[in-house]
Amino acid sequence: MSKFNTTKDWVKVPLPDTSLTLPKYVGKWEIGKGGGVYFSTLKKPNWFHRKMTQLILGWIWHDRV
Repeated sequence: MSKFNTTKDWVKVPLPDTSLTLPKYVGKWEIGKGGGVYFSTLKKPNWFHRKMTQLILGWIWHDRV
């Protein structure tokens, strides 16, 4: 039995007192039609990038409301 893999060692590990905050997403890309894969972003792409991504890749941008 390893002396480093015991429960009493984990009791001594301090936990941070700060609360966990989630990032503020501004929108998401939809990949595929109707219930496809989505991924959210923290920064909204400019209109040209959104339009070209839709024309070339077929991804659709959704603003978070």
